[in-house]
Amino acid sequence: MEKNNNLKKVNLLAVSTAKNTNAILKEIIRLNRGYINLKIHLGDVTSDFKASSLVRMNNKPGIKGHLFKKNKSYVGTDHKLLASEDFHQNLETFIDQLYRHSDAYRYKSHNLKNLQDYIDYYHILADAISSEIFSKKINHVLFFNIPHLAYDTIIYQIAVSLKIPITIVTQSLFPDKFFSLEKIENYGDFNENKIIKKDKLITLPKLNLFYMKKIKQRNEKSGQINLKTLAHFFMFIIFKMPSLLFKPIYLLKILIRVQKIYKKFPKWRDPFANFFHKNELSYFEHLAEFEKNKINFEENFIYFPLPMQPEMTTSAIGGEFRDQLLALEKLSNILPSGVKIYVKENPKQGSYARGPLFFHRLSRIKSICFVPSYADTNLLTDKAIFIATVTGTVGWEALCKGKNILVFGHAWFKDFPGVIKFHEKLTYKEIIKQKPDEKLILSKFQSLMALSHDGVIDRAYTNLVTNFDIDINNKKTADTISRLILRNEKVTFLKT
Repeated sequence: MEKNNNLKKVNLLAVSTAKNTNAILKEIIRLNRGYINLKIHLGDVTSDFKASSLVRMNNKPGIKGHLFKKNKSYVGTDHKLLASEDFHQNLETFIDQLYRHSDAYRYKSHNLKNLQDYIDYYHILADAISSEIFSKKINHVLFFNIPHLAYDTIIYQIAVSLKIPITIVTQSLFPDKFFSLEKIENYGDFNENKIIKKDKLITLPKLNLFYMKKIKQRNEKSGQINLKTLAHFFMFIIFKMPSLLFKPIYLLKILIRVQKIYKKFPKWRDPFANFFHKNELSYFEHLAEFEKNKINFEENFIYFPLPMQPEMTTSAIGGEFRDQLLALEKLSNILPSGVKIYVKENPKQGSYARGPLFFHRLSRIKSICFVPSYADTNLLTDKAIFIATVTGTVGWEALCKGKNILVFGHAWFKDFPGVIKFHEKLTYKEIIKQKPDEKLILSKFQSLMALSHDGVIDRAYTNLVTNFDIDINNKKTADTISRLILRNEKVTFLKT
């Protein structure tokens, strides 16, 4: 990389928790020795501070100890964050993301019990992190994914409040391509659009959603309790309610409820494959009621697949519409009489953000029809008037089929022709009158690829790259990210 002697030295705070990104980070520092200095690294046990200990609230340190033990006194360095106009929204976002590590959703959870605990913790963490930022004179923050895990979100919020430059890199769904941005709300914003000659038209690639391979789009014989279910069941009892080991009749009653749930779902929909909690019982009992629903493809409907929670797609880039029912309420208000909303649950969803009141609130929304788990997404997409989503990839798949898309959050495809971004004055007629133009979509896609960067930063996506070479990948991604940090390369998404 060409060096500039007049370049301001970068004191970097990096959030990098995976081994592959740690290797990329080391290469960034090697390439830019004397220009980019790694002052704070939040990651695994080999980094300065262990990131996960800040959400699990355990004492596992990094090589420089534990952040809390290092910052025992309040010094008031968080005042910019607390004084920001977005403070209450920031706090709400942080609590939402941290709640995923509560005892209702983790065997090894934090010990926060009530709202005040979460507020207190936010203030403590904000001051501790701010103190480190000031003491190390941090003037740039790097994230290897869009912040959405509470500990990275509060760092992002602090950096924004202090006007510290930020670089975010995040993997795309396209092979060997990643995106970059400076602000979360800019995700999906790009205006470059090159005109393509007819003889140079490309085809839109079909997404390889490898993480959905086990999900089926058909009904089949019902499932039953398996060894994995029993293992999770007893893990829950041991970790959360050990006293129940002395109440075999009560345990038997729970297992009977579990078996009834399995009998109501197709075999591939394994409700307790990854986690068991008593809250999960209530969720799946509610959800099972919709398995009997019939779908009438002859009526007019909008298809709204629920994104998974908690995930980046909702808890970060969903914005206020991480509350998905709010999106459904807004959608219902603009639909004419006779048009229904077909809602489908994410096949990987559990009880998070799906309590009894969720279903009660859902039932109050006019025109809602909750379709069964085995409903064919492709057929629902084909038959729908248009597709509505917070940020889900189903929107992109539908766009490729020539369907209009309504998005509520910051989807990466929100600037594409045929995609309508929700606003309070939006009307039904505005949505249906727009028709996606294939040539314009292709042109926009080419622009997006031109603004994207070569390489893999999320190791799960290496299987999409033929003959993937980790050393070559580390070098090219490190070079690109270095230029992004030094502002020698344009980010993918930038609001103009």
